[in-house]
Amino acid sequence: MMGLPLPDLRPGDEVPCGLYFNLDEKIYHADPTAKGSSALKAIAIDPVEWKFDDLYEEDKDTDALLFGSALHARMLEGQDVFNAKFCQRFSLTTDGMLVTDQDLKDFLVEHGQSAVSRGNKAERIKRVLEIAPEQKIFDVVKETYDRENEGKIQLKPRLWGQIEIACRWVQQDPTLSAVMENGTFVDGAPEVSIFYEDRGPDGDQTPVRLKGRLDRLLRHAIIDLKTFAPRTKGDIYQLALKTIDSMRYDLQEAAYQRCWQIAKAAHEGGTLDIYGDEPFEGFLDECFDRDKPKWIWVMVKRTGAPQPLVLDWTPHFAKAAAASRIEEAIRTYRSKRDEYGDAQEWPAANPPFEVTDDDLPTWFGR
Repeated sequence: MMGLPLPDLRPGDEVPCGLYFNLDEKIYHADPTAKGSSALKAIAIDPVEWKFDDLYEEDKDTDALLFGSALHARMLEGQDVFNAKFCQRFSLTTDGMLVTDQDLKDFLVEHGQSAVSRGNKAERIKRVLEIAPEQKIFDVVKETYDRENEGKIQLKPRLWGQIEIACRWVQQDPTLSAVMENGTFVDGAPEVSIFYEDRGPDGDQTPVRLKGRLDRLLRHAIIDLKTFAPRTKGDIYQLALKTIDSMRYDLQEAAYQRCWQIAKAAHEGGTLDIYGDEPFEGFLDECFDRDKPKWIWVMVKRTGAPQPLVLDWTPHFAKAAAASRIEEAIRTYRSKRDEYGDAQEWPAANPPFEVTDDDLPTWFGR
């Protein structure tokens, strides 16, 4: 089914409520008021810390974030999207290449040229190319590379290699091979965005704008792609579970499942605005023809060998506890925002605490 045309939005605009196929990630992330799964997770853990970070923390541009972003593009959106956003950091062998200014002068002398020191390096490059148009010159090769890759994010060669290996290994997984081609998921829809308002269980409270961006929406499941860097070696499944626990990805899963349920209810009630085109006619009908989707984590180790894991997340009590904490996080956000506003710190209110012997850990004082 053809959806509504994507609205003419720019980063920083408020995105209308609805479900979006192919919404630009910059527009999604820059929505000034809607809170996503990362925000709800952080509020559930410590609302004071979340608000402080929300107001003051600087953006982080690290290899870990780059790996995750690049892997998302390559595995979820495809080779063409990946190549349009990223390139390898310029690096090539200089064998047979003229690199230094002295190399240029020597070349000119060898080819019977005089006054080789006259002018600057750029002029000598021009003279060399007039003599031998096919001669490789480092400055020319580098300039051409930079021009052809202008605006792209450069990845270290090792990082580039890890991403390609990870995609190849994930496709070899028997669970996922049927829905992948060339290291990219081809079944379902990538990066499906959902924006909605929450007005409390009775619909009479001040609205909270919420959002979620599903990595890959399949008819029967949601695939969430994560990277992890274990600090120790050991059973890789246990290391992955420790990462889920320490990063509280279970809370994010609950927030995403909430988005899915909201979209399902609106779709069944005929009130869901759908922007962009479904992968095929009836795709969302099939997605929402179930009580809830399976949750599949594809976790890729980003240190050393990029080993992938596929985790089918089914623990009943852990899922229920996480869902409860997300509901509490929304209530906390609404209460704090209504009391202090969104542009002010939320002051801490930690009462005095009497420390007794029972409160001390067994290692204390040893």
